[in-house]
Amino acid sequence: MRILLVSTQDYIHHPIPSRHHNIFEELATRHEVHVPHFHVSRGKERETRLHVHEATRFAVESPFLHYTLNAPCHYRVIRDIIRDHDIEIVVGAHVLAGTAMVRAAEKSGVPVVFDLKDWFPDSAAAYYKNPAVKWLLREGVLAITRYNLDHSDVVTTVSPGLVAKLKGYGYDAELITNGVDTDLFRPMDGGAMRSALGIAPDAFVLGFAGAVERWYALDEVIRAFPEVLKKHPNAELLIVGGSLFTGYLDELRSLAARFGVASRVHFTGAVDYRELPGYIAPMDLCLIPLSPPQWVDIALPNKYFEYSACGKPILSTPIPDMLRMGGGHIAVYQDRGEFLERVDELALASGRAPAGIEEHSWKKKAEAFEGVFSRLTGNR
Repeated sequence: MRILLVSTQDYIHHPIPSRHHNIFEELATRHEVHVPHFHVSRGKERETRLHVHEATRFAVESPFLHYTLNAPCHYRVIRDIIRDHDIEIVVGAHVLAGTAMVRAAEKSGVPVVFDLKDWFPDSAAAYYKNPAVKWLLREGVLAITRYNLDHSDVVTTVSPGLVAKLKGYGYDAELITNGVDTDLFRPMDGGAMRSALGIAPDAFVLGFAGAVERWYALDEVIRAFPEVLKKHPNAELLIVGGSLFTGYLDELRSLAARFGVASRVHFTGAVDYRELPGYIAPMDLCLIPLSPPQWVDIALPNKYFEYSACGKPILSTPIPDMLRMGGGHIAVYQDRGEFLERVDELALASGRAPAGIEEHSWKKKAEAFEGVFSRLTGNR
């Protein structure tokens, strides 16, 4: 099958592989998959099995400016890929480039799958503080998102909560959750990494791995950390990852110094994704401090799958869809007091990968997309 993916990210340079990297690299082992390249990130170029087509004329770093200025180029490149490579199905997940995609696909009579990996109106506004700017972005992105969904043959999405949210807007969506590479993420000894990071062998390590952005309230974790140290003098905090578009990581470093815990908080910055399980290995308790209330009811973070596959206990803010997935390795807190209580309870906990985590491998998710494609195209 010949497939065109229009990803939400710079497919080549984004430092963190998205669900589309994991699913479509697997699909590319048995299908011909094309992707336009939106050169908006500055990370190291990743290897790929996909056929990459440059779609950037103005390589500006601001995502809003990048996708706005390059919109005409995106349409031409997507149209040409569909025509020149006899594309059979198009899968998109982008706001502005998604509009170019559905228009080009409609003109060529190619079926469209729109894969909504989060609720774009809220995520687009999340980077801005000005209320007027946030409202304008939210309403504008909502209008564009609705256009894209209205012109798609099938809508897929990542969580039961987002399925329900879309239902409220009048759209039926199929659920294909995120997943995990169970060959890469697995229980392993963290002793060598502790030594490399300067963490004592007997330390009680609270850890976070992922994008260091404001939707994860790591500042609140650092504010609570002096209280953790009063009861657990051997505690250390390990924050693995870098900020994508903001200075949040630098703010956290300053905050740790201001609260007098800088020597106990380890910031690795961005790490290669394939090395991430090694950084999770020394963690005794893994954190998911998801903050924005508008996201909590639709979220099902990759961290849940990655931490779980590594056999780690998880301490998280309440995320309903994650809790429905189950697992006795999950504890929940709603405020600082509960955070400290749960840390005390989990200080000696030991985790293991929950039964059935293999069913959430990326290979299984790729097979689910193949089922959708076959239904739309009649291919078997």
